[in-house]
Amino acid sequence: MSYRIINWATGHTGKMVVRAAAERADAYDIVGAFVYNPEKVGQDLGDICEIDKIGVIATDDRQAILDADADCVLFLAGAENDFPGSVKDICALLASGKNVITTAANFIYPKSLGEEVERAIADACEQGGVTFHGLGVMPGFFAESLPLLLSRLSRRCDRLIASETLSYDKYPSTYQMFDLMGFGFAPDDPTPAFANVELVGETWRHSGMLMADALDLPIDRIENFRNVVVTDRDLHVASGTIPKGTVGAMNFGVRVISEGKERIVLQHYTRMAADLAPDWPKGHGWIIELEGEPEINARIEIGSHSAMPTDDACMATALHAVHAIPYVVDAKPGILSLADVPPVWGKDAFHRP
Repeated sequence: MSYRIINWATGHTGKMVVRAAAERADAYDIVGAFVYNPEKVGQDLGDICEIDKIGVIATDDRQAILDADADCVLFLAGAENDFPGSVKDICALLASGKNVITTAANFIYPKSLGEEVERAIADACEQGGVTFHGLGVMPGFFAESLPLLLSRLSRRCDRLIASETLSYDKYPSTYQMFDLMGFGFAPDDPTPAFANVELVGETWRHSGMLMADALDLPIDRIENFRNVVVTDRDLHVASGTIPKGTVGAMNFGVRVISEGKERIVLQHYTRMAADLAPDWPKGHGWIIELEGEPEINARIEIGSHSAMPTDDACMATALHAVHAIPYVVDAKPGILSLADVPPVWGKDAFHRP
């Protein structure tokens, strides 16, 4: 069976989704592409994604996408830039009869968005007779699916910690590294978005609620945190120059407090030079820790020997979305959370492109 899919947004991960789907032409038929950049409108999607032409012309016409005949839309936009607009677009796509898979962290667990938004998404699913599903890598896999799987081995779990460790010195996005996360700013500068610890918490809050609900943990509160370390020298990285005395490393995340105790910690460690914050975990990967009986520790690395491990993490995000298409299309209408996903494997991963 070939699934007709639409690619919504062609950023870094979006392009990888297109490349992966195009390699699997017997399974996926790309029938549409939505872009935000007016310079991409009218271009062949293959040209935008730096592969052979595939005969799909990119558009910024939302109605044209809604009118297209497709099984599934891969919604790969950065929803944090326009959350209300993203909710509106996703609901319109669902109501038009298209299943939606998104990698936007805000949508990992619609229940965490409040009753009004959750109801809007659920109603759109019912109207279109389709399914909505949010996923990713972290958030979207290492903070949810893998720890929940490992909990099956536990007699008693006192605390669950999921940590991401990545270096961003080779990541080229000035907006994400400086304006959003706050590298290169003084520790107390309110300018970058992540200076607002409440916004920082939005990265993981949804996952924390999902995990607590899945593990039957009552939530007292979810605490947000952000810790930074300044650099003792100028750092010249792919996204720009980080001056001496400004933020060069950071640790941020959320803590789920249940019945007065810290039970779940979801966090991210990153640095712009290997010697900064030497006491923090290093490497390019994910650490899962279940404290209790028995104690369980797992470390997984993606792209550990790659020149661009952040690219490999984006590729993993892209393939998580692509491999979800069959089970999402086959699911009963409604919101499908990561805690409810049936057993599914990357069955085509051993096939040569």
